[in-house]
Amino acid sequence: MDYFSTGKIAYPKLTLYAFHLKHSLAEKPKQPVKNANDLWLKCQHLGKQLSVPKLEILPEIIEKANNKKTSITGEILERILTFTAIQHQQNLHLSGEVNPLQIRDTYALDLTLRYRHPEVKIADLGGLNPDGLLLSKNINASLGQTLVFFAHPVEKIDDEQAFAYACVQALLSEKKVQELNIYCQHQGQLLGSPIFEYNNDADSPKEQCHLLIWLNTHDITTELENKGEYYYPLIDLLLCRSKIIYARSEAIWCHEKARSTYSELEKYKQEFKEQKNNSFDKFNQWLNEIPEISFNYVDYLRDLELHRTTIKTNSKNYRLYLDKLNKICSKSDNLEFLSDFLELAEDTFVEQINTNLAYLNPGQNLFDQMIATIRGIVEVEQAKRDRSLENTIQVVGIAFGGGAIVSGVVTQYIDKPFAPTNFKYPISPLVLSLLWSFLAVAFFGLVARLWIQLRRNGTKGK
Repeated sequence: MDYFSTGKIAYPKLTLYAFHLKHSLAEKPKQPVKNANDLWLKCQHLGKQLSVPKLEILPEIIEKANNKKTSITGEILERILTFTAIQHQQNLHLSGEVNPLQIRDTYALDLTLRYRHPEVKIADLGGLNPDGLLLSKNINASLGQTLVFFAHPVEKIDDEQAFAYACVQALLSEKKVQELNIYCQHQGQLLGSPIFEYNNDADSPKEQCHLLIWLNTHDITTELENKGEYYYPLIDLLLCRSKIIYARSEAIWCHEKARSTYSELEKYKQEFKEQKNNSFDKFNQWLNEIPEISFNYVDYLRDLELHRTTIKTNSKNYRLYLDKLNKICSKSDNLEFLSDFLELAEDTFVEQINTNLAYLNPGQNLFDQMIATIRGIVEVEQAKRDRSLENTIQVVGIAFGGGAIVSGVVTQYIDKPFAPTNFKYPISPLVLSLLWSFLAVAFFGLVARLWIQLRRNGTKGK
């Protein structure tokens, strides 16, 4: 059956749960990250696009709450804002509410758009997500998001999964579903009614499209959903899920950067093997370059360990909120699709980081050893150069000292020009003095060099 064209649904609503980091370890305690208010600014932009004034004033509400220095965990920052009767297509009137939250170190947005109509065609559900405004690439929440669609099918459904897929196509458009490679990942039951999980398995939270289609097919579902006891456990669980996805995405990035940095070291190592004896200047240059690369490498390894800790911590919290949901749910419910993600986080994400660290950690020692080796070579070469310079200074000093002494002695005994019989003009005493000085400098320089060489050889022999 073509549910997309013929299917009808009652009182449909689409809820956006978006999560944006407010505090991080990189900032001072209680100091928000630079883009902490981007989520509320995005709401302001959505308000203009959807003609919802109350969304436009959301940044002001958050600012007032922050100025009051309220520290509210898992509760409403200010109040739930409702908006009603906004006609935007045919005879359908869009309404909804927005609930701004702060959950520990994270801002959370609960934005619901709904049609309060007892009969809506599935083909018209795109109005709840006009132009894909609620997709992750448009909301751009730093930790990602989840869309939850909840509605009551008007008629009996023969194929629930096909019906759910028709809703996905209507909400996102058939073209977008194909572009994003969205597929049905899991199927379960929540509060007595079927729920389908759709995803595109993108690594980045800002590219992932996580969508839950929850079909209200049982009276008990309506009752339990109206009571709302599931609300906070569900939003906390989705927050933990988003943090795990975000940490894994960052871990993948760190691993790629660490491998790239390690390849840089490999180039230095290969060039090091090919260097000749005249590599002193090159090694000195490397002592300025390699430590910086090594520092970046260690930084990536540290971040990998932090992301692993984040995944482990949020996996524990995820299990806690999943247990709370299970207590609220009926015995017939099936939340295995939520448990599967927990197993994925603990058994795959964490183990992958462990494996990456096992390969990358030895590289840190290689950096240290290479720096130490190059520093040792440079120090030895520098010592040789210093010793050579010292010897040269000694030779020059002895030579010039000896030459000065000889020049002084000779000058005292030469008081008249020297005039051999076959020379028309006598030789000047000054010229003779310079000549004897030059010969003396050469002689004493040669003697000093021989003496230094003999002393060095004697030292080696010992």
